Amino acid sequence: MLNTIFIPGYGNSTKGHWQEILYKETTNAHWVEQNDWDSPNSIKWIETLNALIQSLDGPIFLIAHSLGGSTVVEWSKKYSANILGAVLVSFPDVEGENFPDVITGYQTPPLIKLPFPCLALASLDDPYSSLGRTKYFVEKWGCELITIGKKGHVNIDSGLGDWPQGKKLIINFQNSLYAKL
Repeated sequence: MLNTIFIPGYGNSTKGHWQEILYKETTNAHWVEQNDWDSPNSIKWIETLNALIQSLDGPIFLIAHSLGGSTVVEWSKKYSANILGAVLVSFPDVEGENFPDVITGYQTPPLIKLPFPCLALASLDDPYSSLGRTKYFVEKWGCELITIGKKGHVNIDSGLGDWPQGKKLIINFQNSLYAKL
């Protein structure tokens, strides 16, 4: 059975965030619960993600938002597992001027192809990454990029609710990969 892991970003994805809604609707879903949502440290966040991944049997699909996407990329540099694929939604430019100073360890992102299929969903007006920078990282990581219009950081402030557009893109990507098993 396919395991789906949801990896939220800085501050968590609760209180009506599209990621939390999709998590509650997904069979065999797992939520990465970080110890410190307000002062993220890459080493701790990567180890928490790895502990969850290593505890599961069978193929794994990752759905990451914001810093969760950066965590997936950093994790893939150090570890491996039966990852079917990943969706990275609104990952930040960790080298950008708007990247929060309280977040540590992410400032030098890996620029290597990810070892699994990846879909990046990017807003045209994300305050944490310009489209140019997003394209740069996507090219290095070997991800497919879909722009989703002007949706800010695709977080609770974007007012997306269950975000039908994103849900459809995520599920279609997941189904296309699962069909190849």
